[in-house]
Amino acid sequence: MSDGSDQPVRGGVVAELRLCSTTPDGWAEVVAGDPLALLSDHAHCELKAAASAMTMLKQNPERPGLALRLAPLIKEESEHLHRVLREIEVRGGELKADLPNPYAEGLRRIARETRPGPPRGSGFLDVVLVSALIEMRSHERFERLAECAALAGLDGLYRGLGEAEARHGVLFADIARTSFPEGEVVARFAELALREAELLETLPTGPRIHSGHGSR
Repeated sequence: MSDGSDQPVRGGVVAELRLCSTTPDGWAEVVAGDPLALLSDHAHCELKAAASAMTMLKQNPERPGLALRLAPLIKEESEHLHRVLREIEVRGGELKADLPNPYAEGLRRIARETRPGPPRGSGFLDVVLVSALIEMRSHERFERLAECAALAGLDGLYRGLGEAEARHGVLFADIARTSFPEGEVVARFAELALREAELLETLPTGPRIHSGHGSR
């Protein structure tokens, strides 16, 4: 098994493990129409990222090295949540109620429905690869938001957090590579990445980090 350390890196992710689609240039301008709603959704994303990593660790405590790799990520996601909450407060807003997330829920449903069965541990591989996809897509979305003129006051936030999302994507890719054979990781990621791109085409566009490429 490879640890991924000898793999070339492009745009913050291991070369073979990359997104299958690019967010259209006009996406950021659409979601920027309601900055407080966008920030509230973002805060819930950070909260769920920390919770997801904690669940992954709680359910897989015996996996060598996993705790030491996830603990810093959990801490960082919590710090990001606090940073986004402060941005909401500065703008006179409040954290809105959490809404269903058709992107993350859709990815997990796709993973369950397409999971080859049952090599032992394949469920864990899917959990890790779905997390990698979410982080990679978040990184790409934050880059779009940092460049959006309508969100000029938030460009520093999204540049800084985008760098973290890139690292998190690499982390989950490396966890997969150290836990499963290289060929299995690359093939399964390619399948899930293609379905992730298809999923985004079915979702409406709105003030959410993982809203779709489709119509409003």
